[in-house]
Amino acid sequence: MTSADLSSLAVNQREERLAVPGAIIERIYEPTTQAEISEVVEAAVSERAGLLISGGQTRLACANLARATKLGLSLRGLSGIDEFEPDEGVLHAAAGTPLAEIRTVVREEGWELPLDSPGPRTTVGGTIASAVTGPRAQAFGSVSDAILGLDVVGGDGVASKCGGRVVKNVTGYDMAKLYCGSFGSLAIVTGAWLRLRPAAGVLEAYRSRLPRDREAFETVRALANLASVRALVWRESVNDEMSEIMVELGGSEEGVAHDRSSLADELVLESIGVEEIDALRDARTNARTGDEPIVARVRVLGSRCEEVRREILAAGLCVSIDPGLGVIHGCGRVANVDVLFAIRTCAEQAGGFATFERLPDAWRSEVDVFGSLGGSEGLSGALKAKFDPAGILNPGRFISEGAGRSEGSRRER
Repeated sequence: MTSADLSSLAVNQREERLAVPGAIIERIYEPTTQAEISEVVEAAVSERAGLLISGGQTRLACANLARATKLGLSLRGLSGIDEFEPDEGVLHAAAGTPLAEIRTVVREEGWELPLDSPGPRTTVGGTIASAVTGPRAQAFGSVSDAILGLDVVGGDGVASKCGGRVVKNVTGYDMAKLYCGSFGSLAIVTGAWLRLRPAAGVLEAYRSRLPRDREAFETVRALANLASVRALVWRESVNDEMSEIMVELGGSEEGVAHDRSSLADELVLESIGVEEIDALRDARTNARTGDEPIVARVRVLGSRCEEVRREILAAGLCVSIDPGLGVIHGCGRVANVDVLFAIRTCAEQAGGFATFERLPDAWRSEVDVFGSLGGSEGLSGALKAKFDPAGILNPGRFISEGAGRSEGSRRER
């Protein structure tokens, strides 16, 4: 079947200039069905035209330099909960559905959505594409843990499904895990079956302050193992004399009371609203309005978290840390690009990786946002060639073309 050309598609589109790293998007398609997405992709393949895939546009800056991309494909037109089965705790939602909308709907039936990605506009598709978690991953687990099945459109425009509404439908290789965290470079997620969890009977949140020494940090990291801890965050900046700790507890009345007592043995607790945990989570998104040119997300072995924390603070960045997860967020300014290479090297030596979610434009040609992908960059490149042979899905934004070579040469020196 011959594909229509992009200019003649009967799909909602608008002229809009949208700046992303490495490109200016001039026209955005906004399909309302999976079939229309397939039409756009097929036409783009025939014209070898790169497509920027977006949803809530929360994490557009978290990307390498886009290549040959002037067109965008927005998933906002695919929004809403298609099926919700309160008796079983599962639902199907379109990719453009905001997580906030789902949280409101399922809460009324006694459930909660175990996805805690940052950003008030973040969507189902964007969360799956980025696989980014918030502080409640302490209780919720990874993004892929919540996925039962996906609807996708591949790099050839062909629609397909993987998994389904129940766990037993997943046989063989779980393709959903492959697409999760691929930043829209392998396929376009158009919908998802999601697993819910019962809402906590009791929710409480507290704030405390401690000295900024290693002993205090390790004490807090141990407290993260308490059974009812849903989120525990350590925050500090270079000039602070004290750290701030924020913790959310959730569960049965007895379990929360027990863990609150354990916390009180080590911390002076000030009661706060659980919405402050939401605000802390959303402040981490790179869609912030502040002037921090560097936003880093580092994940390391929990036992090595404290030493990496000191490295990032020494670089001049403020930190927001999930000690129980080994996740460190840093933001601020650094003296030069070599500081970023030092942070990444420190993270890799501590058994992890560093992603630079925001960078000054002048440094983007030197720094790969995602780094070595835990040593899997070769595999990621091979998968990109297999699943998107025309190279039209977010070209260059996830699999970098050039930054890694510059970064590697600096490391060798």
